[in-house]
Amino acid sequence: MVFNGAGAGTGTTNLIALVEDGHVVAEKLLTGRGASEHFAPALKSLLEEGKWAEAPDAIVAVIGPGSFTGLRASLSLAAGLAAGWNCPTVGVTLGAAIRATLGRPDVTCVSLARRGRFFVDPSDGPVFAISADDLDAVTFSAIAGDGVQERSSWPCPTIDCVAPDALGIVRAAEGQPAGPLSPLYVDPPEAKPPAAGLRPLPQ
Repeated sequence: MVFNGAGAGTGTTNLIALVEDGHVVAEKLLTGRGASEHFAPALKSLLEEGKWAEAPDAIVAVIGPGSFTGLRASLSLAAGLAAGWNCPTVGVTLGAAIRATLGRPDVTCVSLARRGRFFVDPSDGPVFAISADDLDAVTFSAIAGDGVQERSSWPCPTIDCVAPDALGIVRAAEGQPAGPLSPLYVDPPEAKPPAAGLRPLPQ
């Protein structure tokens, strides 16, 4: 079973899919905007469509970076299912999933972040966020992701791939250890405790 809730915006960049023996047996594509409220109904429909009653061998999910709400919704649902089915979970980054979808391990994923920034997921380093104006892509072999369309020209080759497909997400997970699905937010949380401290508990 495969989840991707990292996509944002109006494009159909999110998905839930059932994969068996290297083939997608059922799939639901979801738009980024508002996807969080549609994951559970889409999953119910998907299981009925695929006539899937048994626990999957594993649940694979994109852990980020991407939509804060979409990641929380998709990963919480995936983790709950895994607990109920007692099956392992494997998380992969958006960039790793796009590289596996394209069959291009050298591609850097550039995806949209808030406040005029990009999330950058290189093939040889950690994910980071940077101002769109400050990103110098001249050393990249090639780039893909929904951030590519934000510029009319880039100093490196670009590939038209804004989101991974289900089989690419599965391939990205091959050889990765199973573990909890922890979202990769990159940015620190914006909600902070009050400067004067928390209120005391009611008596």
